Amino acid sequence: MNTLYREISEQPEVFRRIAKAYVNEETFEAWYEDHPGTVYFTGMGSSLFAAYPAYLYLLSRGFPVIYIDASEFLHYGLSGVKNEDTLLLISQSGESYEVLEILRHLTSRPRIFAFTASPKSTLAQKAHRVFDILSGTEYAVTSTKTHTAMLVTLNLWALAQAKDKDAFLHASLDLELLSEEAERLIESAPEWTKKTLEAMAFAQNAETKVIIARGPALASAWHGCLLMYECAKETFLSFSGGQFRHGPLELAIKTMLAIILALPGKTQKLLVNLAEELAARGVGVLLLGQEQKLRYNVEVIPLHFPNELFAPALSVIPLMLLAYALAEDKGIEPGKAFLIQKTTLKE
Repeated sequence: MNTLYREISEQPEVFRRIAKAYVNEETFEAWYEDHPGTVYFTGMGSSLFAAYPAYLYLLSRGFPVIYIDASEFLHYGLSGVKNEDTLLLISQSGESYEVLEILRHLTSRPRIFAFTASPKSTLAQKAHRVFDILSGTEYAVTSTKTHTAMLVTLNLWALAQAKDKDAFLHASLDLELLSEEAERLIESAPEWTKKTLEAMAFAQNAETKVIIARGPALASAWHGCLLMYECAKETFLSFSGGQFRHGPLELAIKTMLAIILALPGKTQKLLVNLAEELAARGVGVLLLGQEQKLRYNVEVIPLHFPNELFAPALSVIPLMLLAYALAEDKGIEPGKAFLIQKTTLKE
């Protein structure tokens, strides 16, 4: 079995492992910290994308939080960090260049929390607290199980900081449903990915290809583009649904393929409306999340999962499987990279 496909397939097991290890009253109490200053979420690539749902959740609960690319934070943000702040340094490998450089250049002494798949890494050794995302080692260059495990673990941490005990403990049921839905998608992937690619064949050579989402699901849109770049060597652009209307919508005068993530939550209806509007203009639309067919010719992949916070860990899996199938169709070994490595060691 291809390494990338094996790691995609391991995700249900990882979700259950996280639930068994962390979703209990002891962990809820142990993870809570008082944060007198600002909480910074920082990392690179899929690690940073995975933090976005937790960031939005804490933002909605009134926490002073900042979400920032580690390479920008390194050069433009460190002087504002105070001793009372908390830095969440997020790196699957624990060896990402920019993240370690942040540690080298800090002049203040904030609390350092490491979220990583490598609890013996350089980052883990230098952190005040280490949170193992329990994905195990990932070997394919294209990130799959480490991204979703990071997202789920960060969400649980955020729930603990907000003292949302009911939601934290309910996550055992959420993660079981997430595992079951992921298994359904993965086991049936040979059939539905082929059908989807055939149905959208007319749009595969579109002049513009976009992935659109809102809220927590933006994590999936951003990582979905990365999956297409690394795995299928396809150029996609990612947009929030709101930002898409402020200019990029004009690209729909050309041939366009739009993958729209309309997950349950505050903005689902807005995204469904956008999907219908684009389809009416002749855009090829693939809608993830919505369970019923629309009025126009829209290809739909239903996702049966109601929790908006954890849903991005599910909605990104169809994008993984589509990128994999597209790579195979093009004769590319899925997950093989030519210009990048698993861990980026220089800036």
